[in-house]
Parts: sequence; C-alpha cells; structure tokens
Amino acid sequence: MASISGLSKMSGKSYGAVKVTNAQNIEEAGIGDLGEHVPLLQPDAYSQDAASSNVFNKNAFRDFWSLLTFDWISPLLQLGNVKGQLDVSDLNSMPLPRDCETGEVYDVFSTYWEKEIKRSKESRTRKSVLAPGNQSKGDDGEKNIDKTNSVLDDLEIEFDDYAHPQYKPSLIRVLYKSFGADFLRAGILKFIHDANLFVGPQVLNRLIQFIRSNDADLSEGVTLTIIVTVSQVVMSLCLRHYFYKCYTCGLRIRTAIVIAIYRKSLVLSLKERHAHGGRGEIANLVGIDAQRMQDLMTYLHAVWYSFFQISLAVYFLWGQVGPSCLAGVIVIIVLIPTTKFVAA
Repeated sequence: MASISGLSKMSGKSYGAVKVTNAQNIEEAGIGDLGEHVPLLQPDAYSQDAASSNVFNKNAFRDFWSLLTFDWISPLLQLGNVKGQLDVSDLNSMPLPRDCETGEVYDVFSTYWEKEIKRSKESRTRKSVLAPGNQSKGDDGEKNIDKTNSVLDDLEIEFDDYAHPQYKPSLIRVLYKSFGADFLRAGILKFIHDANLFVGPQVLNRLIQFIRSNDADLSEGVTLTIIVTVSQVVMSLCLRHYFYKCYTCGLRIRTAIVIAIYRKSLVLSLKERHAHGGRGEIANLVGIDAQRMQDLMTYLHAVWYSFFQISLAVYFLWGQVGPSCLAGVIVIIVLIPTTKFVAA
C-alpha cells in the first residue's frame, strides 16, 4: 500500500496533509476509504495566503451575536484548519478584549492598590496626630486640638472612618474592587443556569400528564415543548459564559499578582529579599500561589450554588415523594465529617 506521503506528492486538491487528484489516483495509491484520511472540514475556501495574514477582527468583541456565541474565535479555528497546527505567532495575531490586555489589567489593579496604600498612610498619620503625647493640657492643648482638626480636615479623615488604630492594605479588597464586577456577573449567570436546571423535570412531568390526557389542548403541549427548549438553550449559554467569565477573571487576577510581585522584587534590596525567603519564595509566589488564586475563581461560587441546588432539589422532591427525600440529605450531612476525618 502506498504511503500517505507518496499520495501527498500527487498534484490536485489539498486536504490537510493529504493531496488527491481523482478516484484513479486514489485506487493507485491503494486507499479505498477516504473517510479515514480526509478531514470533515475542507480548507478549500481558505488559501494559504489568507492563513498567513491576520484574519481576526477586533470589532467582533463589540458585536452582540459574536459575544453571545463566541463567534470571535472562529477565525482561529479556521486558521488551524488551514495550517494543520497553530503556532504561538497565530495566537499573538488574535486580539484580546481590552479588559484582558496586560496593561489594562495592571492599570486597574494598581489604581486601587495605590488607593489602599494612601488610605493606610492617612491612617498612620491620624494615629500619630491623635497620640497621647501630641495632646497636652491648657492653652497648648487647645492649640494641639486645633492642629489635629486641621490635619484631619486636610486629609479628609473623620474619627469614625477606621475601626482599627491603623488601617492595613488588603490584597483581597483590591482584587475585589478591580475584578469583582465580572465575578459577580458570573454568579448571576450561574444562578440563572441552576434555576433552569429544574425546569426540565417539571416540564417533563407536565408532558407526561399531557400525553395521558385524552382531551388535552394541543397548544399546551407545544407551549411545554417551547419552554423546555428555551430553558435548555439558556442553560447552555449561561453555563458557557459563566466558565468563560470565571476563567478570564482568574487569569486577570493571576496576571495582576504576578506583575505586582515582579515589580516589587525589582525594588527590594538584597537584604530584604533574603529576609522574605529569597528567589525561591518569589518563585513560589509567582508559580504556585498566583496559580491557586486563578484556580480558585472557577469554583468559588460553589460556596452558595451548592446549597441553592440542594434546596431546590429537596423542595421539588418533597412535592413528589414527601419526607422520603430527606434520606439523601441526611446521607450528605453524615458524609461531610466522615470525608474530613478520612482525609485527615
């Protein structure tokens, strides 16, 4: 049997790595079934010139349908079909959404981080101004009180602004202010998905009753069919966009943390660097801790949606089988400490 490389030397149409001319050449090559050698997606509509050029459209991120169906990634799939294998340069030619660009991500993060640092400095200034040694009695005491009020007015600080004597910058608070909006929107999508998750069983129950009924109206069956179809489409879109937003949010958090650690390491002295664990600690922060923050974003919403799913499931099961549905809940409650004990 002739090899595929020998077949590819024949002149004619190109199917990925295989070139064929006509049925006679196929028979001569000893290949009787093209289904095992010809890809389903034919690259005839795209030339190699188009593959080497930038076929990506940055305006696709502004089109609602493209964003809804992820059609903006289609040029990358088409390019991979033409070339057979994507290179790093192909990925670089694909534009990123503006909120995912490295410069934009760190600009947003640094803006809120600088506000945290400023708030911490103002807190330290307030603490030093209100220290007992700076508040004397008599005429000098009145002057110091006036000075204190003047400093607080200049810093726009009120006495009840901070519950603690000194405010400490919080990385979690900065990350929430920087990227929390998309993370919360992902939670809304997950809520819609989980709510529609129980539409199917309820509609199926109604459909069974509709089929059993001899005098049921046809419009009722059509309505139930439309409802279950729409719910499945909404579920699919919401779940895909939920994971997309969670993954992009995690990537932005990881990018911001890595850049912040790198910039901080550039200004640390050798003594301070060794005091904080040296290059090994910095490498762990970048390679392990930042990655864990990214991985956490994908399933952090499980803190609430797991209880939401269980509550809805118990509610609907109670209407079908009554108190017997609590048996599964009891098993879950018993297994939680058991699993923790076994893992320990």
